[in-house]
Parts: sequence; C-alpha cells; structure tokens
Amino acid sequence: MTGIYFPSIALIMLQGRVSTIFFSVGITIMIGWLFYVGKDIILPIVTAIILLQILYAASAAVARIPGLGRSPMWMRSTLALIGVVLLLFALTRMLVASLQTLVPSLPKYQSNLENLFAVWFPAQQEPVPTRTDLSNLMATPSELYNRGSDAVIKAASEFTTRLLTEVDIAALAQSVLSSLTSFGGFVFITILYAFFMLSEITGFPAKVRRAFGSDTQSKDTLNMIARINHDIGSYLATKTLINIILGVVCWFIMRLLGIEYAVLWAIIIGLLNYIPYIGSIVGVAFPALFAVAQFGTLTVPLVATGLMTASQVIIGNIVEPHMLSKSVNLSPMVVLVALSVWSTLWGIPGAILAVPFTTILMIILAGRKGTRPIAALLSSDGKV
Repeated sequence: MTGIYFPSIALIMLQGRVSTIFFSVGITIMIGWLFYVGKDIILPIVTAIILLQILYAASAAVARIPGLGRSPMWMRSTLALIGVVLLLFALTRMLVASLQTLVPSLPKYQSNLENLFAVWFPAQQEPVPTRTDLSNLMATPSELYNRGSDAVIKAASEFTTRLLTEVDIAALAQSVLSSLTSFGGFVFITILYAFFMLSEITGFPAKVRRAFGSDTQSKDTLNMIARINHDIGSYLATKTLINIILGVVCWFIMRLLGIEYAVLWAIIIGLLNYIPYIGSIVGVAFPALFAVAQFGTLTVPLVATGLMTASQVIIGNIVEPHMLSKSVNLSPMVVLVALSVWSTLWGIPGAILAVPFTTILMIILAGRKGTRPIAALLSSDGKV
C-alpha cells in the first residue's frame, strides 16, 4: 500500500508542476498579444511610468540647488518635469528645423550619389553575344573569373541605377517630417499621463497600505517600488547624460569635418544609443551614408566613421561602465533576448525600453520567494 502511495504523490506533484508551466506560458503569450494589440494605448502609459522614474532621479539633482533641498518631493519632481518638457521641446524644434532645411537639398545629394555610382560602375555597351566553347572557358580560370566579375558589376550597376531612379528620397524625407506630428501627439499624451501620476505621489503609499491590508505585504510592495524607482531612474538619468556626451562629441567631429546637419545626426546618434549593442552602430551609419551623398567620395565618410566609432568605443567601454556601475544587473544574453522581443512588439520604442522593462521584471521576480531563482538567472552575477 505504501509503495503505491508515494509514487502517486510524486505523480501528482509532477502534474502540478507541468500544469503550472503551461499556465505560465499561456499567460505570457496572452500578455504579449495584449501588448502588441494595445500598443497605441499601453505605450504612452508605460512611457509615462518610465518618465516618472526619471523624474525621481532628476529630483535628487534638483534638491542640490540652493533653497530647494528641503522642498517636498512633488515640487522637485514638477520642476524636473518642466525641465524635461523644455528639453524635449528644444530637441523637437531642432529636428524639425534641420529636416525642413534638409528636404530641399535632397535632389542635390541624390545627384551626387548618381555621379558617384556612375564612376564606380560605368555604363558598358552590351557585347555581341558569342558562343564560347565550354572546354576553353574551363581551361582558363582567368577568363572564368573575368566573366564572373563582369556579371557582378553589371548586376550591382543595374541595382543602384534602379534604386536611385525609382526611390524618391525627397518624398521619403517629407513622410518622416510629417510623422513628427504624430510623435508630438504621443509626447503630449505621455507628459499628460506623467503629470497626473505625479499629482498622486503623496497619497500612493496610503493606497498601497489599504490595498494589501497586511503591514508586511504593503511594506514589501513599497520597498519593491522604491527599488524600481531608484534603479530604473538612476539608469535612465545616467544613460541620458552619457548619450548627451556622445552626441556632443559626434557633433564636434562632424562639424570639424564639414558634414552638414551635424545637429540632426548628433540627436539621432544620442537617441539610438538607448538601444543596447546595435543602436550605436546604426546611429553612426546615418551620418556616414549622408556624408557619402554630400561629398561624393569615401574619404571624409571613412574618417568620420572611424572617429565616431572610436568615441563610441571609448565612451561605451570606459565612461559608461564607470557611471552606470551596477544599476542594471542584467545578463548580456537576457538583454539581447529582451531587445528582440520588445522590438518585435513595439518597434523602436520597444527596443529603447527593453532594458528598463526587463529590469523591472527582474526586480518583481526577486521580490517573491518562489520566483527569486528566475530573477537570479536573469541577472549577470546571480545577486538579486
């Protein structure tokens, strides 16, 4: 009887674990689908929450201003919000002004590209097709290599010619300029959400205590929220400062080399540097390709690419680790997976918010005894 009893308990426990795994996977898929379908509604709210955490970190800097050290949190956060709004307004004005100046000049840059590709891939007259003996062709590898090279050059020439003649770069830039209007609406809604959240800061701890009832649960929840605010706020505030430094350095390099619209490219580089690993590479590619169109040669673009890449390597490997320290304790592999998942769900905004989202998830999992091992696996050193 005992021999039958213990296997049945083990079987019940195994079935319970399997059902828990399937239930967790199903909930994850459902939440991911809701995030994808409700992007237009959820993204501004989530961005407002992230912005609120930045304001918490910025309020500490406001407290260092003489006369504001003893001011209440809501006042310091409001001043930080006003500063963020003014910064976003200035960046938007510079972006719009640069794009409005860039659009009329695009036909000139397109002409430079056409001339450059005409030099690289000169038009050749179609040779009269002659019948070639296969044995002679195979007997001379140089002839086979020459024919293959000619075919590759011809295909590349046809592709670039079709690309430059069929793609209307000016119309593409006009669509980008018009999309800034919708982006401005998104920023307005996000700031509005953040303002109303900011107005409820003082009463939020009392709400948590009433919601959970138990002093232990409410205390643990408030501690977890405080840790999220500290870690995410510190990471994003420091990352923003690093991106500003990188943007200024790249702006100086482009101004030194005479690349036009250096302010526009510096802003793009700073924004894309929020995306881990690939953002810095993509950011440098934009001004490099534009420099090819501007100068019609490869000398200045290669020099600019080398200098900006070197500055990103120095800032990314020396300055950033020193300033960020251990504020975000995530495994690099987890960051890559999170980047892939969130960019698939929400595009570029998801890629920018991938690290904060995953950090919040790790902190929540670390706050519960049953899910603490999962948080340890997500971290880089296992200390959660």
